[in-house]
Amino acid sequence: MIRKIISSPVMALIGRIILGSIFIYASIGKILKPDQFAEAIKNYRLLPVESVNFFAVILPWIELIAGLCLLIGLFSKGSSLIIALLSLLFLGAIVSALIRGLDISCGCFSSREINKINFFYFIRDLFLFLLASQVLIYDQGILSVDKLLKRNISR
Repeated sequence: MIRKIISSPVMALIGRIILGSIFIYASIGKILKPDQFAEAIKNYRLLPVESVNFFAVILPWIELIAGLCLLIGLFSKGSSLIIALLSLLFLGAIVSALIRGLDISCGCFSSREINKINFFYFIRDLFLFLLASQVLIYDQGILSVDKLLKRNISR
């Protein structure tokens, strides 16, 4: 029963919509305020200081483009893979911060988040990773641009 639900193409469509929306939303504040996002990244103390600004500018655009592609179903496999990899990256950063006892904000949805990193963030990002994996494996292109393009090419 659970396996049937997880492997359902309709669930993959729902997952595409949820993930796309979440990653689009998460990218907006970071794109508008890259300096604040750079500060959030710096607080994790995982990257050389010289590379923080690069990641603060590039990462939100990757989130936005992958989110938009998932939402409309364009390059769904590649976009869900990117989202899964980003989720793993975020999981690693959160675990590292928790293990080191860093008292920092996540910077996940807003660069000026009030809430400090806790175990909930780990669970949330693990869920996002699993959802992206489900979409990657089971998406069949329901209501997708990919399916429309494929249909038009084969005519």
